Amino acid sequence: MKKFFKFLTTTIIIFITLLGLLCVDVFFIEPNVLLTKSQKLEIPHWNKDLDGFKIALITDIHLGTKFVDLKKLARIVKIVNSKNPDLIVICGDLDAKSISKEKYSTTQIANLLKNLKSKHGVIAVMGNHYYVPPSVVKNIYQKSNIILLENEDYYFSHNAKTLRIVGFKDLWHFKSNPIQVVGMKDKTTPTVVLTHNPDYFPQMPNFVSLTLSGHTHGGEIVLPFIGSFFIPSEYGQRYRNGYIIENNKHLFVSRGVATLSGGRFLDPPEINILTLYSQKEIPQNTKVINGIKSNYAPKTIRILKKHL
Repeated sequence: MKKFFKFLTTTIIIFITLLGLLCVDVFFIEPNVLLTKSQKLEIPHWNKDLDGFKIALITDIHLGTKFVDLKKLARIVKIVNSKNPDLIVICGDLDAKSISKEKYSTTQIANLLKNLKSKHGVIAVMGNHYYVPPSVVKNIYQKSNIILLENEDYYFSHNAKTLRIVGFKDLWHFKSNPIQVVGMKDKTTPTVVLTHNPDYFPQMPNFVSLTLSGHTHGGEIVLPFIGSFFIPSEYGQRYRNGYIIENNKHLFVSRGVATLSGGRFLDPPEINILTLYSQKEIPQNTKVINGIKSNYAPKTIRILKKHL
């Protein structure tokens, strides 16, 4: 009997220790990690003269939340600049509400973002946390000379070839029609789409070279073989994060920088450095991310919208 109680006590101690270490990782270590992930993408409808074009993708900064302060924003700027991108894009959610709550100066934030450097500047789109209080983020972008696209496009030349960027308004606030926004008038110019929410992707025109988004945070808490129970997407695990190809349409979803659940597990925050090349052959569809089919986020989106 003594041996049994000794074994039981040892087991309990080990369990509590492992649980404690897990909690430290989930609530302290992993949310503070900031990976820089570089990836080469071979995309369709791309001009070979644009091969090697490098995009730095930043999303879901949520400045003013628990793990993201002005010091971390400055660190993000430094990391991105060190990669010498041709273009920097911000796919939503600088977070007007948390900025206002922390009483950060819009001028102070703009002065930090002004330091972002790339050959073709910085282009951004709105996220679902941009609109309350109104104009906060827009003012920051204006002061920092960041181009904000709201169902608009922007053309520029790289290596004497034209490249088109199309930016969408946030899906939760505006039900835009991807075909109308992207248009069918310019199928020959390589087109990259920026949209905070990846749920626009299935309706994206086939001639779009690449769609970039965030919003999902990668699920934040990801369990092995199960996935995440809470992904703010109607498609669940399908667009949770990473590089997704469907019928030769290409999507990249970033895990983003911030943490809104309070923790992260097997889903560290990231900045993405994407180098684009013309497609050599048509690839197979990527395998759907494995995980539980039940997704509790869509069931609570209506509640969340009232508090954004």
